[in-house]
Amino acid sequence: MNTRRTSGTLGSCPSLPIPDGKGSKRMDYEAIKGLAKHHKQVFGRIVNCEIYRLEDGKILALSLMHDDLHDMNLAILLNDKFRIEEIGGKMDRIPYPSCERKPLEMLAALKGIEVLERGCLKKVKERIPWNQGCTHIYEMIESTFRAVFAGSYIIYGQKWEGILELEPEEKRQLNLQSPVLADTCYTYNRESVDEEILAYARKKFEDAKKKITVIEAVKRGK
Repeated sequence: MNTRRTSGTLGSCPSLPIPDGKGSKRMDYEAIKGLAKHHKQVFGRIVNCEIYRLEDGKILALSLMHDDLHDMNLAILLNDKFRIEEIGGKMDRIPYPSCERKPLEMLAALKGIEVLERGCLKKVKERIPWNQGCTHIYEMIESTFRAVFAGSYIIYGQKWEGILELEPEEKRQLNLQSPVLADTCYTYNRESVDEEILAYARKKFEDAKKKITVIEAVKRGK
């Protein structure tokens, strides 16, 4: 009896190509990822960002980049308006000695930039010319700014815990009204505004604001 071997481990179901409607087949994620199974990795990079809220309302952002050529660290201190007060970096491993001094010195030029405002990354490019900085530091700054942006919603959201309960679509509709978020991606496409859901979400928000006003008045003893 003839037998035929199939790829993959015993008992596994191999990922099949997906028809694309044009007569050909495209590979799904698992099929593409599976190509690495029997090959040696030639390069890897990790960029990690951590955001902390300090006691005085300031925000601390710590980032690192690790790959086969670099070990780099970035620390940014923001005031309660998310404006850069202090910024510094450290390079523990770099390909060339010349990488270290000038790019780190140039970081001071970024003081005063408000991380949550539109165009903040453009200001970074304006203040640190490409030939005076480091492309990897810029990559870390961009990742850090985006992490701060995401973290800011958690920070601001803590005020509403237990007071404002929004469904995911209600939250999305409110976010669509933000000039910072609108038209930044498919989810926040302005054309997806639903006026009915938006109106209901706004009513919830206004009711929550009234509750907070009452709570704060009680705390003040009024």
